[in-house]
Amino acid sequence: MTVYHRTFHSAAILKEGFRDSTGTYMTDQEFAGVWVSDCPLDINEGAKGDAVLMLNVPVDIFERYEWIEEGKSYRESLIPAAILNALGMPRIVSADERSDDHALRD
Repeated sequence: MTVYHRTFHSAAILKEGFRDSTGTYMTDQEFAGVWVSDCPLDINEGAKGDAVLMLNVPVDIFERYEWIEEGKSYRESLIPAAILNALGMPRIVSADERSDDHALRD
């Protein structure tokens, strides 16, 4: 499946790969990984950055790390950077592609 990651660090990611971020994410445990979603997210969903990266991830991997939250209109997953990096290089999604969410979901 195609996943998206919004970031201010696209050049570093394309050069060196993804890096895990850590947080508790409103839980009592600490988690590490890279947030990806099934559509490009923006600041309204808490995603910050000037670039959107796109990468193909096997559905079973996405589902293994998926965070399911009722009421969301999108799916998201916190996947370890090492796994994402092993899946190949992401590409930057152009602003034209981002403006047409329906085309990206297909």
